Amino acid sequence: MNMSSRPRVFLVKVPCYTDAFSPPLGIGYLAAQLRDVADVTIVDAAKSRLSAKRFGELVAREQPHVIGLSLVTYAANNAVDFIHVARRAAPDAHIVAGGAHPTALPGAFLADAGDDLDCVLSGEAEFSFRAFVAAVARGVARPEWQTAAKDIPGLVRRGPDGIVHNPSGAHDADDYGIPAWDLMPPASYPESPHGAFFRLFPVAPIVTSRGCPYRCGFCSVPTLVGRKMRYRSPDLVVDEMELLRRDYGVREFQIVDDNFTISKRHAMAVCERMIDRGIVAPWTTPNGVRIDALDDELLDAMKAAGCYSISLGIESGSPKVLDRMVKHLDLRIVPGIVDAIVSRGMEAHAFFILGYPNETPEDAEETIRLAKSLPLTRANFSLFTPLPETPEYDRLSAEQKDRILDSRSFAQVNYVAPAYTARSLKNLQRRAILEFYGRPKQAMRLARAVRSLPLGFYVARRARRWLMAS
Repeated sequence: MNMSSRPRVFLVKVPCYTDAFSPPLGIGYLAAQLRDVADVTIVDAAKSRLSAKRFGELVAREQPHVIGLSLVTYAANNAVDFIHVARRAAPDAHIVAGGAHPTALPGAFLADAGDDLDCVLSGEAEFSFRAFVAAVARGVARPEWQTAAKDIPGLVRRGPDGIVHNPSGAHDADDYGIPAWDLMPPASYPESPHGAFFRLFPVAPIVTSRGCPYRCGFCSVPTLVGRKMRYRSPDLVVDEMELLRRDYGVREFQIVDDNFTISKRHAMAVCERMIDRGIVAPWTTPNGVRIDALDDELLDAMKAAGCYSISLGIESGSPKVLDRMVKHLDLRIVPGIVDAIVSRGMEAHAFFILGYPNETPEDAEETIRLAKSLPLTRANFSLFTPLPETPEYDRLSAEQKDRILDSRSFAQVNYVAPAYTARSLKNLQRRAILEFYGRPKQAMRLARAVRSLPLGFYVARRARRWLMAS
């Protein structure tokens, strides 16, 4: 491969089945850090529904020097196919994988992909990937890269005695800058963003913090981004919002932090900056916030800054199940906070998990009763999925490995708790959905949130998939 003065880099979002299509923020941050050392192209194979064969044709035509693939667990099989076709199309290219799945299981993914994959960059890879690409720009050939890149934080590679995993690094949240929005303009995405519902299009996701100090048994976020909370400057957050409105016509925002409200001071400051600088655009929190982090003062500030929908991680109506989750949630506070949200004219949306390892059908009934008792616009009833590098995954892999199923979607049964069969679990989820949304008052709440015919078709298609999957 003839190296130009600036390497050509493909950043690839590997597809898996999904209902939502939003600009890939992680890749956007990577691109922003690479632009002064490389020519970068974002290949959102999920949005374009790019097959492995067509991806191989693209690689053969463009001959990138570096290919970085970002993937979640349900995209792992597709990623292996993408890696193999890319290697055949560009034998000398440096092929790197990152994202949630390779970070959680780097050695296993290196084994699955074989020698066609050079390495994994685990955790937050913005600066480590930049260092890797800089080595390529210096002319380091593929057979020599392991020596050149041996000190890059988070790099996982094959060594003579097995897998070598360099310690990961983390930076202040402001160090990552602003994503390369020109490479993934929000208006180029379908009108089916994360969380499905919106009021004004185009919609842009934005993060204001990184990290999670909690140890919820079902969640891999602390493993992926660390337990230490790191906050972006509220001014930088609003600078990005202004850029998105001015240059890309964005009319609505989704704050997709894992813990936007964990620091009341930070959340209040973001809301105040939005108001002070005239960014009173509609926005939501589709990833969910901890319900016990909300109070009247913060809700008033969020409402004044344009928030119209808050998603809540309630997870279960059973104290016993919440204890196993290590959720640390007192269910007695839930009705009052949901009422406080709704009384301010905002929508409340809640996440619930069914089929947790110690759940019984009686526990599930408590969850369904709680959901139906609350004035929620929407409730998401998910079946428990043991994701790699979560506390429950490690525990179940040792104790109940035969109950973890090889499924390809969150809509399918991925784990069968001892109190259930796979069939009874899926039927439980169907019943929860139908009982919750089948009530006339609840159906009206949902109908008011569906503000266009295309969104109505999308919601119906999504509901059908969740109800029909097995």
